[in-house]
Amino acid sequence: MRTRLLALGMTVTLMLTACQPQTVTVVPKQQFQEQTLSWIHHFDEEGARKWLEAGTQLFAKQHPPYAFTLTGVDGGNYMSLLRTRVISNNMPDIYMLDNIEAAQDLIHKGYAMDLTGQPFLSQIDEKFLNGVKTADGKIWALPIDVNGAGVIYNKDAFAHAGIQSPPTTWPQFLAACEALQKAGIIPIAAGYKDSWTLTWDIAADLLANQYAAGRNWIVDIEAGRTSFADDQIHFKDILKRYGERLSYVNIKPFETDWNQAQGLLAEGKAGMIINGTWTVDGVKSKNPASNLGLFAFPYSNNPQDAKFGLKSTGGIVINPKSPYKEAALQTLELFASKEMGTIFQTKKKALSVIKGLPNDFDPTYVELDETYIQTGKTYDWSSLPTDFVNQDLQKVFVNALTKFVIDRSHNVDLCIQELDQAFDRIRKPSK
Repeated sequence: MRTRLLALGMTVTLMLTACQPQTVTVVPKQQFQEQTLSWIHHFDEEGARKWLEAGTQLFAKQHPPYAFTLTGVDGGNYMSLLRTRVISNNMPDIYMLDNIEAAQDLIHKGYAMDLTGQPFLSQIDEKFLNGVKTADGKIWALPIDVNGAGVIYNKDAFAHAGIQSPPTTWPQFLAACEALQKAGIIPIAAGYKDSWTLTWDIAADLLANQYAAGRNWIVDIEAGRTSFADDQIHFKDILKRYGERLSYVNIKPFETDWNQAQGLLAEGKAGMIINGTWTVDGVKSKNPASNLGLFAFPYSNNPQDAKFGLKSTGGIVINPKSPYKEAALQTLELFASKEMGTIFQTKKKALSVIKGLPNDFDPTYVELDETYIQTGKTYDWSSLPTDFVNQDLQKVFVNALTKFVIDRSHNVDLCIQELDQAFDRIRKPSK
């Protein structure tokens, strides 16, 4: 899109072919400029959008020939949109990727610039570059944050329910749910109207068990080298725990969207959300005074198993076919600076990957740092995917979880049987 810029601060809503809304923010110049870089992202949280807007506005101020069009896309349709754009040869100049391994097709088709050796990468904590590298050592994205998978909780709601400290075992977790429920508080907020939250509701449990028992599990399932029934990572127990806690979610979770679920936690009407650390930004955007905490999902009876998963994978990607690739590289140089890292932590309420920044920028992360990071009670899930690359398999997985939730008996064996049958049908080569 090389169109005349809109008025300052204007946002417009476009419609995807699949009828999914996109929020487009135009970062303007004082006068019309032809050199407008397009940037597609999937950030729903207000803080992340403000960080993007602040950075692109700063770049435009420093480099007068350039401006940006920021397009926000629903996370559940994001990769499908990018692949559709590849087919139509309409890829943006800059875009975001969550997982490099799951986007190999975009790299192979020449829509990701090799960033290996770029000077600005020296500003990134080296350990966080592993999540944007392929096996050959090439770097394909500028990482931006450290994402965690666990439980986000409202400390005031816990105090009201008489819960003195976060649970560290599965029985303690169920006891906390009971205490919240008795206090008239929804124990767990679920926004299943946005289907991606289904997979993230079990991600903390799934990732911890993959890390402990089968780090190639999703890849092996997808390739047919193992099955759900083989129970390599104790998937039956993961589903069983999921079924046990479903009685503690809000009523009509499929009529509740992600924003509404975050609102429940922000207002203290719910005690917990099981998801990623980006939830902190979403909740605090709705209520900056929210008194939040983070704790590891306690999937076993052993408190030592309650480790918080942290990783940095994916980030900002440049389309090397862009006519503005040099400006895009300069943009990444700015976004790798301490200045933008500070803005990131302040606006997005997330841990930056940039060297030399503190972890105590928000009380929520002080707790995470003291309880888990400083004590070594974390694990790195950089190499652990949460989704299947084959979108047909991913849809089957989400549909199976949906059926499992709706089924009041939460039949674990039936869910596993139907998953294996459906996966076998999709993987079977056509004659």
